[in-house]
Amino acid sequence: MRITIVTATYNRRELLRRLFESLVAQDYRDVEWIVVDDGGTDNTEEAVRGFRETATFEIRCFRKENSGKDAAVNVGLDLATGDLVAVIDDDDYFLPNVFSRIVDDLATIVGNEAVAGLSYLAVDPSGKVWGKKFPRDHMISDHFDCRINRKIWGDKCEFTKEKVLRNNHIRFLETGTRGGFGSDTMFLQAISEKYRTCYINTPVLVKNYYEGGIAVNWRKRGLQNPELAAAYYASYLHSRVRLDIRLRYMIAYVAIARYAGYKLVPPEARIPWNRILFYLSYLPGLLIGSIWKTYKDGSYPQTRHWLRSGG
Repeated sequence: MRITIVTATYNRRELLRRLFESLVAQDYRDVEWIVVDDGGTDNTEEAVRGFRETATFEIRCFRKENSGKDAAVNVGLDLATGDLVAVIDDDDYFLPNVFSRIVDDLATIVGNEAVAGLSYLAVDPSGKVWGKKFPRDHMISDHFDCRINRKIWGDKCEFTKEKVLRNNHIRFLETGTRGGFGSDTMFLQAISEKYRTCYINTPVLVKNYYEGGIAVNWRKRGLQNPELAAAYYASYLHSRVRLDIRLRYMIAYVAIARYAGYKLVPPEARIPWNRILFYLSYLPGLLIGSIWKTYKDGSYPQTRHWLRSGG
């Protein structure tokens, strides 16, 4: 069984070496690493050619015109040939010798058409788990139930069967801008519309956050791309999301609409309770949207983590 790793990168060739070395350190060799250079100017392709000279696994590098992480990730997903696919940021890296474990876990679900993939824990460089662990080890559930409704927040490491991505054409949402705000969550929600996932309380990935990264600047990125932010907030208004969480994101939806000057109408109004939630959210959403207009740099402290507990 082949594992495909897709990495979108932009002017961060110095970080790719650590991810490359973590792939070299694996005890499993049927690996494909697809690096998509999103129009950077630091000669990433030259660095990847150097990696290829010593690698014992396949490495492919593709360069595209700069249009954002989401579009670059989709290029990699279109090219993936492995049985299992993971989208890994250029500043992250794998723990040693975890791929054999992942392949063994895949063997337990490979014949189950209802299960789309595997989700593992991620840790910081000190070894501390990001966010919360899953409620049970090897829990079979989906993103709505396990992550959002139970508030299992914090980045994880997701592996998805390639045939699920191919047959359903599940991709990251592109809006024609730099993007990067909430696309991974919407990607997982799209999978959960039809499939379940096996959640495993084993760390396999080290995640880093840098000052220039999307995770650190998540709200600033959202204000820079209100179309994508509105789609992200609206994705939490699904009928399978708990009402209290839906209320939070309905307020955020009204806020981003106020900020961007969109027409304020109830989204997903046909879903039970959403019209009522919209009117309950109207005034607080207008207030927060006005605050966002004042603090366009994303620095307003009182709302910094208010919407990050939904998973």
